[in-house]
Amino acid sequence: MGVDGFVTRLRVLDARRPWVLDSALAVLLLLGAILTTSAPSHISRPPDATMYALAFLAAAPFVLRRRAPLAVLLITSAPVLALIVLGYSTALVGAGLFLAAYTVAAWSSMRSTLLAAGYVFTILVVLTVLVPWEMGPAELITNGAVFAGALGLGRGTLTRRANLRLLAERAELAERARVEEARRAVSDERLRIAQELHDVIGHTLGVIALQAGVGAHVIDADPGEAKASLLAVQSTSRSALTEIRRILGALRSDESDPSYQAPPGIEALDRLAADLNGAGLPVEIRTEGAAADLPPALDLTAYRVVQESLTNVVKHAGPGAHATVTVRHEAGALVLNVDDDGAGVARVGDGPVGHGHLGMRERVAVWGGTLTTGPLPGGGYRVTARLPYDERADR
Repeated sequence: MGVDGFVTRLRVLDARRPWVLDSALAVLLLLGAILTTSAPSHISRPPDATMYALAFLAAAPFVLRRRAPLAVLLITSAPVLALIVLGYSTALVGAGLFLAAYTVAAWSSMRSTLLAAGYVFTILVVLTVLVPWEMGPAELITNGAVFAGALGLGRGTLTRRANLRLLAERAELAERARVEEARRAVSDERLRIAQELHDVIGHTLGVIALQAGVGAHVIDADPGEAKASLLAVQSTSRSALTEIRRILGALRSDESDPSYQAPPGIEALDRLAADLNGAGLPVEIRTEGAAADLPPALDLTAYRVVQESLTNVVKHAGPGAHATVTVRHEAGALVLNVDDDGAGVARVGDGPVGHGHLGMRERVAVWGGTLTTGPLPGGGYRVTARLPYDERADR
């Protein structure tokens, strides 16, 4: 294991069990104090049991260094002061006070840091009074500067740690937003596919029901007409299967794929009308205004709105109805009118909850357009959709 791996494991251990490294630090401080004071010196009192006891009391609180920083500073300073006043050497254990002051600033509030700064200043002043030969003006200034540096370094560490935590939180929020956006995209795609399938299947089943009804009605009197209706059912079914395959195939294909089929647009309305004419619903397609290049997605929306409207005509207009589809090109917008002269029941949708109209409204709303539906004064029903595109792009 390299140095980087060792440092990484050490950081993981420190994050999970900080008391382990703090305990090791306390042991090192005690051993250092014993070793440095055991050497003979003419300027300090020889080590004895009292010195070892005070060194132990000064080092032991560091086990709780990061859990109670201010308390550690207060507790460990008492035996250090006693060592200084009694004349023992405090070469290493005294330096532990700087570490204690740094820890207060790095792991506590500003209030605790100010209290620690005031307490350290008081200690230095007391030492200049009690042991002026140990703490003269020069030593007071030097130690004061070192303590100020330790406190400042601690506050810098606290700020850096807070910034790193903030960056980590922002990264987490960004990741959550990305995941949520992906989920929303999946949900939107599922809704789009569901709408596509609803339009295709609803339209196809409506036409098949109409054709099957005609076939069942004439099968005894005119077998040839019944056969034609069954062939129309077959053709409509195959066409629907082809379009369903296209919709589902779009999930795994793109425009560069040779098997890719572009979705239908208003140019396919003539084919749609021909299918319905063959099923017994006469449909006329009218175009007004100069045709413009439409966004592909809007082109598909227009086709689906007309398809759903005609499906509702098949379902609700009753026998003998006719439908007229008017496609009007305006400046920056496409307007669709689907009128029928059916005498069927009043309609608000393709069923009890009107899912067809809801689907159309959702499609139109994507483009900031409007959809109006309702009966005509002289009978029949009208669906009008306005799909803006240039205005929408300029907003």
